[in-house]
Amino acid sequence: MSNKSIHRLFEALAPTLEQKEKMFHNIAAQSKDENKNCNRTAVGRRLRPAAQIAALMACLATTAIAAAYMGLDDKFIEFLKPATHEQTQYLSNGAYVIDKQVKNKDGTLHIKQVIGDSNLTYILMDFSAPEGTILDAARYRFLENDITTDQSFRSVGFKVLDDGNRNDNKISLVMSIVTQNSIAGENVHFKLKDLQAADPFPGIFETVIPGAWGTDFKLDFKEYSTTYEVNRGISMFGYKAMLKTISVSPISVSLKIESRSMKEIYKAAGPLQEIGPNQHLDNFPITIKYRDGTSETTELFNGMHLTENGTQLFTIKTFENVINDKEIVSIVFFDKEIPIRN
Repeated sequence: MSNKSIHRLFEALAPTLEQKEKMFHNIAAQSKDENKNCNRTAVGRRLRPAAQIAALMACLATTAIAAAYMGLDDKFIEFLKPATHEQTQYLSNGAYVIDKQVKNKDGTLHIKQVIGDSNLTYILMDFSAPEGTILDAARYRFLENDITTDQSFRSVGFKVLDDGNRNDNKISLVMSIVTQNSIAGENVHFKLKDLQAADPFPGIFETVIPGAWGTDFKLDFKEYSTTYEVNRGISMFGYKAMLKTISVSPISVSLKIESRSMKEIYKAAGPLQEIGPNQHLDNFPITIKYRDGTSETTELFNGMHLTENGTQLFTIKTFENVINDKEIVSIVFFDKEIPIRN
């Protein structure tokens, strides 16, 4: 390989200014050092062909790492609404770039980025319909979703994002996947079928673009959760129970509870009470207390309740915006306040 060819390859691989900024703020220090070595190699003294190729391969590997962890996509930032720059940086450190496109005559699905914790995974994607199609509905989803994971149970939802233009053929979506355990690091087969649209709730979803889009990728995000072993007795509706663990992250809080009276507890809690269009009260609420003296209670149910073996309850609470998990001092669940040590 000639020196001229090597030089052209390095120029082609050079990141944009925006990519450089994200790369140097988010990749590990080791990757930074490797990038410096690559730059010095590219512009320094002439190397033998074998050494040049080895240097090129090292830079390629570093470039791949940098591309995968370049930071949080702007659309994810708008969706999550982090309160501070530090929180944005923390979320960025866990994000993983997938950047896969699936094209056919019915449209193009661009799977962009993934973040998640021990129980909740968000996948950011864009969908482009054929030219001349207008995608301007209030809500969108895919009729069928198939994502192969090691989980025995999952709950899937879609939220359409404001892309700044409701009169074109493109939409941005966040797919949420709630699972009992983390799916970080899993290799998955991902398939979506039949895009549907609906007016605001209680509008009925109808298929607007039939078709299927499938691919394979790795969910190589770095999960945010911190799990606290609690193992404290609590009283739920007058019945004894044991709060086993609490897992906390900026995007969710999950609790695992055990009780021989779980059937009675569920009966006492009753069905979810509807208080508005697609709004229900949380029958297992938590209150989060922060260092500055403020607090918030999960009055509305967002998330999932799951029972196992008639004695175990797993409940996950998700939030409209991210929470400042590093400022949490305690979580109240029924009659117990559990300290959170950050």
